[in-house]
Order: sequence, then C-alpha cells, then structure tokens
Amino acid sequence: MAQNSLAEAVPLTTEPKRRQHIEQPQPQLQPTPQGQPQKLPVSKFEKCLMTVGGLILAVMMVFVVSSKIAMSNAQHQLQSINQTTATYQNRNTNTQQEINELQSRSRLDKIARKQGLELDNARIRNVNK
Repeated sequence: MAQNSLAEAVPLTTEPKRRQHIEQPQPQLQPTPQGQPQKLPVSKFEKCLMTVGGLILAVMMVFVVSSKIAMSNAQHQLQSINQTTATYQNRNTNTQQEINELQSRSRLDKIARKQGLELDNARIRNVNK
C-alpha cells in the first residue's frame, strides 16, 4: 500500500475509536421458530409396533435367562454323572486288582499245599485250538 499515493498513515492503537455522532444499533434477539422442535403425533401403527417390539424383547430376555438356568442345571448333572463314573471306575479297578491277587499262582499253590494237594507238571497238557 505504500506504493500508491492514497495510503494514509494510521497510528497503532489497542482499541478502535468509536465515532460519537453515529449511533450503534443494538441487535435484538428474537426466538427463532426453528430452534424449538415440534412434536409429531405418534400414529396407532407406530404405537402397536413399539408395543410388539417391547413384548418380543421381554420374551427374549426371559428366554435367555431360562436357557442360562437350564444350561447350569445340565452342567451340574454332567458333573455329578462324571463323578459317579469316576467312583465306579475306581471300584472296578480295585476289584480287578483283588481278583488278580486271588488268582495268583503262588496263592493257589499255597492253598493246595494246606489241603494236602500237589501239582505234578508231567500230568499237565497244554491244548491249543
């Protein structure tokens, strides 16, 4: 701006000066009709749709809770059956061990000697099918 001759030197001030003879208009605030939303009426179809949706939601919540309870009960029964199965397996193992001890060759020989019996190996034959 210094190049053209129309430029004028303006002193630097912190606030611009207001002219005394010009009156500044005060802006008036008026509520705008767009600022307040208008409530639309809810139709019967929308009411029915919301009611049906709420009922479906309630039924699904009850179904989820009852499914969780049923699953918990089934898991408890499974745990009980597994525990019973383990108990019977232990009993079977103990019984099988006892049977093997009672059928041992040394025990049978000991009982036979007490009864006055003896085993003659020459009189034993092995038969294979």
